[in-house]
Formats: sequence, structure tokens, C-alpha cells
Amino acid sequence: MLCDRCQKRDAQVLYTEIINGTKKEQHLCEECAAEYTSFQMDKPFLNSEFSLGDLLSTLFDNYPATGTKNATQNIPNIVCNKCNTTYEEFLQKGKFGCADCYRSFNSYLGKTLKGIQGAEVHTGKRPKGYVTSTDRILKGLSESEKLSIKLQEAIEKEEFEEAARLRDLIKEIKKEEIGNA
Repeated sequence: MLCDRCQKRDAQVLYTEIINGTKKEQHLCEECAAEYTSFQMDKPFLNSEFSLGDLLSTLFDNYPATGTKNATQNIPNIVCNKCNTTYEEFLQKGKFGCADCYRSFNSYLGKTLKGIQGAEVHTGKRPKGYVTSTDRILKGLSESEKLSIKLQEAIEKEEFEEAARLRDLIKEIKKEEIGNA
């Protein structure tokens, strides 16, 4: 298949743009893809190494591709508090280490990430209507049992005023249950 733009070279890149809900696909050669698209690549796609980190760094505009000269000087030294993934590792691998990486790197990802996936917060992948085993168990509990769990959580978080309120609420519910029996 020939390049849609120059009609001379073989198309090796499928470039898809979605603007205001309108999808436009183009089959481009390496040269036209590097020249025409918004990805400002220092090197052609297939004639040398091309990593997802290179692609991400072009999307995030702030930092040069990970393989380029002086790339590591400009990358912030941010580390995820939960999994210890660094921002540099994220750019190189193209993957977050955990859901908390979204929060840790948010100041550098923000609008770009929202544009790519539609949200700035990691929501995970679950089918609509999916119910976890924990949710199924909670659904089968009585109101006082659910409140007891919340009471335990409040105590663990040292939210003693909330714990006292929940304790009193549980006592009221149990009195009502005894009165109705």
C-alpha cells in the first residue's frame, strides 16, 4: 500500500486522528509520518529503535525522548510513593507501576493524560455492572453489621467523633431490632 500523502513510498504507519468525534485514518510512510503528524521525532520510526517512551515524551512535550542527548537532565526526579516507580522509568517503559503513579506524576501528566484516556484519575478496567466479591458480601449484611465495619474503620483512622456517632447509631438500630422481635 502506498503512502496516502506522497503516493511514492510504502505506507508503514497507520495514523489516526479523532477530532470532535470525527475519525480520520491515514496510511503514511516514515518520512511523511515524521513530517506531517504532531509527533516531532528526531529519528524515523523503523530505521532505528523506537520505544513507547519516545512516543510518550513527544506527547508530554516537556521532556526529550529518553534515548536522546541530555534527556535525563530535564526529567524530574519524581518517585511514586507506593511502588517506587520513577517518572523516568515511566517514560522509558510507557507503563505506570500502580494506580498511585497517576497521582504521583499528575503535575506532569495532567491535561495530556486527560486528552489520551478521557480522565486524569486512574479508574481501572472493569465491565459495567461488575460487582466485587467484597461488595457481594457487604450487600448481604444487615445495616448494623455494615455500620460496625464503618465503626472499625473510624477507630483505625482515629476518627473518634465519627466512631462515637456510629456506636450510638448501632445501639439505636439494635434496640429497634429487639423491640420489633
